[in-house]
Amino acid sequence: MAKNSRGKRPCSICRKWFQPDVRQKGRQETCSPACQTEHHRRQCEKLNKKNKADHKNNYLSKKLEKAEEEHTSNAASAVVSLQRQIKPALPIEVIVAEYGIKPAVIIQYLVSQINHPRQNS
Repeated sequence: MAKNSRGKRPCSICRKWFQPDVRQKGRQETCSPACQTEHHRRQCEKLNKKNKADHKNNYLSKKLEKAEEEHTSNAASAVVSLQRQIKPALPIEVIVAEYGIKPAVIIQYLVSQINHPRQNS
């Protein structure tokens, strides 16, 4: 058994003392579901900061694949879904007609990165 499996310990979020569940064998870090949710949010934030470049690459590649699938099935629905996501008035129909769906998705992504610089940091 782990050292603190039977004794009280402080919650890693709210710092209140709690009695951990003995079945967790010293792994329980939080006292309540609310603290567990906050702990999970913090861990995800830390992971996303650590893997920021991978997240951006995966996000863009998945978005390109989805747009390509929508474009092959129905070109009008792909353009409409892109228009809903772009706040500035980009001529998305012209971009799709002239260059294709993949450049339109990339342009949309770049515009969103330029318009929201606080999210990039």
